[in-house]
Amino acid sequence: MTMYRVMIIDDEKYIRKSIRNRMDWEKFGITEIEEAGNGEEALALLDTFNPQIVLVDIRMPKMDGLAFIGEAKKTHPDIDYVILSAYSDFSYAKSAIKLGVEAYLLKPVDEEELGKLLQELLHKRKEEKLSRISRSIQTEPGGPEIPFHYKWVTALAFYSEKDEEYGARIESAMKAETEQHQNCFSYYLRDCSRSTCHVFLLNTETGTQELAGICAENVMDWIGDPDLRAAVSKTFECEGLQKAVSQSISYLKRKIFQPGKRLISHSVWETRDFAEAERKFRQDLERVYAQISKGEFEYVKDELGDLVDALLTEQNSIAFIEEGIDEILVLLRHLPNEASGDMDFNVLFHDFRSKDYLLVYHTADELRERLQGLIRRLVDVVMHREREDVVEKIKEYIERNYGDTLSVAWLADKYGLNVSYLSTLFKERTGINLVSYIEGIRMEKAKELLRGRQWSVTDIAIHTGYANSNYFSKVFKKYTGVSPREFRDAERKAGEN
Repeated sequence: MTMYRVMIIDDEKYIRKSIRNRMDWEKFGITEIEEAGNGEEALALLDTFNPQIVLVDIRMPKMDGLAFIGEAKKTHPDIDYVILSAYSDFSYAKSAIKLGVEAYLLKPVDEEELGKLLQELLHKRKEEKLSRISRSIQTEPGGPEIPFHYKWVTALAFYSEKDEEYGARIESAMKAETEQHQNCFSYYLRDCSRSTCHVFLLNTETGTQELAGICAENVMDWIGDPDLRAAVSKTFECEGLQKAVSQSISYLKRKIFQPGKRLISHSVWETRDFAEAERKFRQDLERVYAQISKGEFEYVKDELGDLVDALLTEQNSIAFIEEGIDEILVLLRHLPNEASGDMDFNVLFHDFRSKDYLLVYHTADELRERLQGLIRRLVDVVMHREREDVVEKIKEYIERNYGDTLSVAWLADKYGLNVSYLSTLFKERTGINLVSYIEGIRMEKAKELLRGRQWSVTDIAIHTGYANSNYFSKVFKKYTGVSPREFRDAERKAGEN
């Protein structure tokens, strides 16, 4: 599942919040939203946030929407820009068209209209990606498109942490290697390659996957880098080149489970039916969401840790692993904003911004520790702030409502907490158990009322939450060492003196 990012730019904060809160972004695969109050702020955020879609108002201070798009297009031409405006003036629309804006929506923004537009833009992106892959088959940078010579293609993906020059060495080695074989051509897929992943298509007459494996092994021998890894897809007819490319990269990501293996090919786990595993994963995820909503953060850390452990096994497909990790990251972003504070999620999740983030990890244990560390950090911050908040809220409630029927179980239910957890938490934060705290508040109020002469002991007992005046007197004597009447007499005599 690809994670998309959207930026909303408007000088009216309530408009930004309205758009952000009314849309079901996750339905479209959009998991990150950024906001800016004008064009200048937005330009400063583009490089770090790197959105696929920008929704921008026209009239804003410092830099308006059209000026922003003009500047942003110079460095980020691949972003889809959508104008939001309360003005239907044709001159604005004409200027927007000249700038290559994807759409012009009138405010207030209609949810259904925006939803349809998002769906269209993201669908177009997927189609363009496939088209780019087809166009990227070139013999050299900027060269003409080369038609396939033969019917069969196999994709080879090489992983290296080296720079672009290293990719050129691999390309040169692949060219030299395929020249050793008859009826065999290789093409470097530049648009599919990254700084750490270099993808080639091998076009052959016989369609043998074995030949692709031999080429990959020989290239790695020629390069002589012990850290270089490669993966070979199955063989497809030329129309299936997209499947071949995706499969080779997917196999290459499995290196985290086979750190000592140089060449990775077909895995039985990639074709396994994961319907039952996915069902259980989502059930467990829903349980964690429920725990978060109840504030039961003491369980969340362990539950998420178990989910990570269940995901990162060799028996799972890479697609299932990536989708599961994406959903865990989305859940972490759902932690209460007031609890997660001013944390910069873009920085925290930087490792996972790229679609092929799995490639940078050498082992499953390394990835597991990164995710577990992220979970620990976020949940610990939330738990710390939640503990402070909930205890203070309970104390305030008791001080205002000491005369009501109060119990640990009732308060735990009111604040959505486990009884045992609340008792332990309150004692940790205050140094006194919750029952004693309630009793102390009531007794101090009773002492205050006993200093006057307007209230009888029975009335004071009822007012402070005790239906039985005898029981009230017993508790009062235990708390102060004297009965209510003795306390009142002593206070009166002290006042006379």
